[in-house]
Amino acid sequence: MASETTRDSVRSVERALTILQCFTLDESALTLMEIARKMDLPMSTTVRIVSTLQKMGFLDRNGDKTYSLGSRAYSVGCVARAHFRIQKVAYPFMVQIRDATKEAVSLYGFEGESRVCYEHVPSLLSMRCVVRPGDHFPLFAGAAGKCLLAYSSPEIVEREIAQAYPITGATIVDRDAFLKNLAGIRENGYAISYGEREEGITSIAVPIFYPRGKATVCLSVAGPSVRFTDDVIRELLPWISRLAADITKLVS
Repeated sequence: MASETTRDSVRSVERALTILQCFTLDESALTLMEIARKMDLPMSTTVRIVSTLQKMGFLDRNGDKTYSLGSRAYSVGCVARAHFRIQKVAYPFMVQIRDATKEAVSLYGFEGESRVCYEHVPSLLSMRCVVRPGDHFPLFAGAAGKCLLAYSSPEIVEREIAQAYPITGATIVDRDAFLKNLAGIRENGYAISYGEREEGITSIAVPIFYPRGKATVCLSVAGPSVRFTDDVIRELLPWISRLAADITKLVS
């Protein structure tokens, strides 16, 4: 009986935390029905967990009967950000790269079945690649996603190949071509995307081996293809790779 009670308690905690993760930058307010649908839970269970999260301040109930992340979630996020080591170490390097190139620089990592932007330093130019910290993108498309996948387990790679679809005409969806692309990234130590996720945008990404030597984070620079050319990339990559290696040493 005790073990069954423990399992139920753990499941409740997992569900509560997963409900908090239902909220995104683009879906910051959700109804109970939307939460239940995202969670695939009965409405009664959803109401019970949401009510508890609201009572604890992790969710707020809005005037239109939707729910949003509450003040307690905000304060926890502030504490996490203040002590998020990889972001604190990488940020000065990111500003250095942005100031030298004038292009957008992002720090990405794994989160579930997607890559999430941990930090972003915007371009200094009017025509730019726009990304927000907290944004999620597919792993199978784009330099950052491919850079993370190149050092992932075969199971994760096969999962991404199975669900890949052509976001643009440049998205690689053929299995053999996909695997060859990942092998090239491991061999060269960097990834390049020519409009795989967004037409007209070229991006590069280099791995940061964190934590414990695993490449679960990467540094990416992106800009309009008309400006971020192969000549610019060839000149930039050795320097970016050295900075990523410096970051790896500092967080190891």
